[in-house]
Order: sequence, then structure tokens, then C-alpha cells
Amino acid sequence: MTDYTQAIKNQAVAMSGQNVVVNLVGGQSLTGTLSYATTEAHYSVNYPDVLTVTVSTKAHTVRLDHVSSIGQG
Repeated sequence: MTDYTQAIKNQAVAMSGQNVVVNLVGGQSLTGTLSYATTEAHYSVNYPDVLTVTVSTKAHTVRLDHVSSIGQG
């Protein structure tokens, strides 16, 4: 895992439940409520490779390697 990917994961954890703008590689963006949660494992924490952004009532699942940044919405 790269430092960049881990930074996106850490940012997703910190902003989960908030209204955000998720900027995607290629210039598109999604604005909505971010959902991202870690799970506990034996002596470690597992970070999922996808996050969910709910725009209006539609949930969009996005792979983290397609995310360029996450900001306040």
C-alpha cells in the first residue's frame, strides 16, 4: 500500500458521516454523504478498498485508487 492510498483512507475515516466532495481521477466529482468504516482484526485494523458516497438517495461505491482527494462538501 502506498502512502498516498493510506492518506486517502485516513481522510475517509476522519470524514465518514459528513457531507463531502470526492474528487475522482479523471476530473469528475461526487458530492454527498461519505460512508467509510474500518474493521478490527487480530492486532490490526483493516481498511476497505472502497468508500460509499450517497448523493440524494443513490449510493455510489468508489474504489479508493480512483479517488484523487476528499474535501468538505
